[in-house]
Amino acid sequence: MHTLTSYAAAVLAISLPATNAFWRLECDGSVGLARVDPLMDFGGLSDHIHTIKGGSAFSATSTADDLLKSKCVSCGVAQDKSAYWTPPLYFMADDGTVTIVPEKPPFKAYYELNAGSTSDGKPQKIEAFPNGFQMIAGSNYRRNTTLSGPDPSEFRGPFSDESNEDREQRAIGFNCMNYGHNGSPAKNEPTLYRHSLPEKSWIDSNCPDGIRMELQFPSCWNGNMDGGEKHKSHVAYPNWINGGDCPAGFDHRFPALMYETIVATDQFIGKGGKFVLGNGDPTGYGYHGDFIAAWDEGVLQQAVDQCTDMSGLMKSCGVFEFPENTASCRLENLPSELKDENTEGPMQGLPGGCEVQDGPEQARKGKGASGSSSGAKPNDKSSKDSDEKSNSGSNEKSDGDSKVVDSSSAAAPVAKNKDTGAVFAQVEDTSDKGADNKDTGDKYEAPPAPPGPAPTPAPPAASNNVAVDGAGNVISTETYTSGRVVYENKVVMQEVTVTHDGAKAKRTAEAKAEHVKRHGHRHHHPMQHGVGGRRMR
Repeated sequence: MHTLTSYAAAVLAISLPATNAFWRLECDGSVGLARVDPLMDFGGLSDHIHTIKGGSAFSATSTADDLLKSKCVSCGVAQDKSAYWTPPLYFMADDGTVTIVPEKPPFKAYYELNAGSTSDGKPQKIEAFPNGFQMIAGSNYRRNTTLSGPDPSEFRGPFSDESNEDREQRAIGFNCMNYGHNGSPAKNEPTLYRHSLPEKSWIDSNCPDGIRMELQFPSCWNGNMDGGEKHKSHVAYPNWINGGDCPAGFDHRFPALMYETIVATDQFIGKGGKFVLGNGDPTGYGYHGDFIAAWDEGVLQQAVDQCTDMSGLMKSCGVFEFPENTASCRLENLPSELKDENTEGPMQGLPGGCEVQDGPEQARKGKGASGSSSGAKPNDKSSKDSDEKSNSGSNEKSDGDSKVVDSSSAAAPVAKNKDTGAVFAQVEDTSDKGADNKDTGDKYEAPPAPPGPAPTPAPPAASNNVAVDGAGNVISTETYTSGRVVYENKVVMQEVTVTHDGAKAKRTAEAKAEHVKRHGHRHHHPMQHGVGGRRMR
């Protein structure tokens, strides 16, 4: 028998919005894994851990001016020293031992140039983030949902009557990854389809290739550089979440920034325990991310105006320069208290002693924080607007303690997962402050987190990454675009044996066959036309 090389091509489509262009900023590594957060815990230690991408000058006190002096970057554009950070995912075994769930690089920050309009129908020009601009998407303290109806849901919008807080919850995604195995087809689902982290048993059974965590940032802006103590009130979501019309008072339009992290939950299949985010959240409702803009002067606006290629590849944009050794870039100023902290495990409990809080009530701020609890910088001259007084144009709810509905009440609103039958109470989530809930007492019994739907997913393309071996592992990917749909090929190696003239021959590593493995990734976003920002189906 001879082992021959054969090739087969298969592709799956990635639906993208009707957009002027987009690109994926790919980050091969993290500059750090640390309890540092210059927005929410300025000058001190954070109560929970973050995985940090971008400029190496990121620190507990970093500003855009500091980031622009970074000696290296972990992402793929040399002129971008911005900071992108989120809590990582951990596996907590039944005995309390915690181990980080590795990422499957690259992390991607999508810059989507989606057209849209003001609330009175005027078309908007997409503006670059000004250096020093900062914002947060998601809520660290959320442990339940105010959304009605099942999760996941095929309903894609528009969400014209929803508050900005509700839209923010729709801007989180936990997509199950299944590239197809043993002759079964790949299964994929739309971006931002499921807004909570499924139970581990469901992930084990349905997600053989991991979980894709997604976070969409607001793209409507009121002109202020910052948004109060939560760093949110100066931005709002358009009515299609990543595109469409902006609410009144938010007449500026930014690129629709979306973070994507694929994590190797498949490494823990069959192990007893649960997955929990680094902020102590096992539900996924508290997934969040931070951003500080720090691009070399004029480069981002030039890219917004000129980089109209629909492939999404960084190298298709002639404005960008490409650094080397991004995977080895590390923080320059890690606090001395954190240099010996175990951040990857195995260890007992989360880094910093962060408490796991299941909800459904709002989580409390952890004991590990030592910085400014409001996130305010000394002599901060940015917007003084508080979140309680802002976002009125986006139907933002007033601030205060969350009001948890007693599940025993006949009036308690509930949602039912159409695939699992899981029923869970809706919570009016009106605070990011993490205060103790004063209304629940012992009356409320925490509902089970709704598992996800039937198996499905697939991620966005990681362009032209090369690697690995002959055990069916990916050795390269490539993407191309046609008709505003992105197609991705994934190439893997696999042994194939055939009988030839009855003779036998030794199989060698060099003789292993390559074939294309199906890898689909649907970015299912609003389709828009004209100035109204309407979706085209």
